[in-house]
Amino acid sequence: MANELAPNRNWTSSQTRAQFSAIARLRWRITVNQFKRKGGAGELVGQILMYLLFAGVAFGLMFFAGSMAMLAARSGHLNRIDLVLWGIFALCQLTNIQIGQPGTVFDPTQLIRFPMRMSTYINIRLFFGLLSPANILGALLSFAAAAGITLAIPSLWFYTFASMSIFALTNALFSRMLFAWVDRWLSTRRAREVFTGCIFAFSIGIQWLNFTFNPAYGHHKHSTNAMAHINAAVAFYHHAQPIIGAFPPGLIATSLVSANQGHLLTFLVFEAGCSLFALFFFAIFAWRMSIEFRGENLSDVANAVSTKPKPIARHATLTPQTSSQRGFTLPSTIAAVIGKEFLQVRRNTGIFYGMIAPVAFVFIFAGKLATRSNASWVFPAALAYTLMGIAPLSYNSFGLEGAGAQFYFMAPIRLRDVFLAKNIVNFALAFIEITAVFAIISYVALPPSPTVIVAAFLWAAATLMLSTTLGNRRSIMAPKKIDLGRTASKQASPLSGLISIGVLLGCSAIGGSFLLLALYLNALWLLLPILLAFALGALFLYMHGLGAIDSYALANRDTLFEELCKK
Repeated sequence: MANELAPNRNWTSSQTRAQFSAIARLRWRITVNQFKRKGGAGELVGQILMYLLFAGVAFGLMFFAGSMAMLAARSGHLNRIDLVLWGIFALCQLTNIQIGQPGTVFDPTQLIRFPMRMSTYINIRLFFGLLSPANILGALLSFAAAAGITLAIPSLWFYTFASMSIFALTNALFSRMLFAWVDRWLSTRRAREVFTGCIFAFSIGIQWLNFTFNPAYGHHKHSTNAMAHINAAVAFYHHAQPIIGAFPPGLIATSLVSANQGHLLTFLVFEAGCSLFALFFFAIFAWRMSIEFRGENLSDVANAVSTKPKPIARHATLTPQTSSQRGFTLPSTIAAVIGKEFLQVRRNTGIFYGMIAPVAFVFIFAGKLATRSNASWVFPAALAYTLMGIAPLSYNSFGLEGAGAQFYFMAPIRLRDVFLAKNIVNFALAFIEITAVFAIISYVALPPSPTVIVAAFLWAAATLMLSTTLGNRRSIMAPKKIDLGRTASKQASPLSGLISIGVLLGCSAIGGSFLLLALYLNALWLLLPILLAFALGALFLYMHGLGAIDSYALANRDTLFEELCKK
């Protein structure tokens, strides 16, 4: 009887295949069902448009990578293919940082509750993110480089495609290994701040180098110094070549040179060296997943358990302040939500990056652009660019709330006050951005005229109110749960992101048309009444949308809770 009740410990390969099949069917059904719910058709359109945009960018990069590889092979410098491969590697990692690892329709860590081998769990976690946009782009660029080399040296087609297949796999495994550990490091707020700071410094450094040494920006007076810097970089590359050549791009390039010279054994040795890197990356990834398999919890709540709570003053009391006690006070609901929102902003390093990066780019480019053309459009253009980091925030107002968003519906408050408070915070962040941009433009170039300043502020106010009006409804209809400890977290759904960009581009086209008309007529004062009417119309739409947000939220609360309360 005991033997009959004992579990079967001889796990078979058919059971493992059945688990993979069940998980694949689960993911497929959840994905399909997401497009069947209310608003799913729009999300599907947004996904298709995003894929088409990604495909267009990918084909352009593939043409460039294939051309560079073919040029290196035809010129007799096949060893320089490692520069192309290093470029592919760097581009993949930058894409991973900007886009993130692919999100999943359910938390894969929930699978550890079921009878499953550790090896099966590791493989499932590997394949969950193997087909990320960055890895797909890396594979396409690698095969494009292989096609370019094949066109230049047809006899190397087999060796080239075999080498690029190994390189693409190594690149993908490195990404999975790196971001699996990044998720571990991002489990604490301090680590998220450090990581965001590193990304910010790297991004700004790349843009500064591009602006400083790229001849396309008109550095004609400093061409001698630029060539000296380029020669120094080439000399450094030659000195570092022995070290650089020991990594996968260098190993692949050396193996192709050996194959072209007919040294088959040497080709196999270097290919094996690149394969060892792939195995090493997979081993580190498996180590991370094995710790996760044992039940490690990376949430902020779990990490806060070990911290010592701050003492609470028992004598502290909260007394409501009236207008007689202070000159002006906000309603208690709005004030409380504003305080909470600013606290979340302070802890969300992604918002800080979205605010600081555009301002830094404006500082780098504004002075040069102002000296090369009419400076009257520089401030409005910089203003439109900086709003790209603020406008999308209103399209997912409850993303950081999670399941706590339900309390807004249970509390005796009006949801319009909650949305108004969240919008006030977004407007305040936008005002800080606009002020910083104005100070930078005034410092690095000529200060804009008062007419341009007022017109730009009116346009920015109208754009923010129109974008926020749509964003408030999208926050209910298409929410996106944000996990600050996961690199797969997105600020908004794909369709909401497209709508945000579309509104900003549309308003920029309207404002730019008015500006060009005023410049053509040599009457900048025309901008003030036109943009004032534009801002008043946007204010009317915003107030109307805010007044109807309570009934809209109550009618679609199930859609909101379904996304924010899932694990």
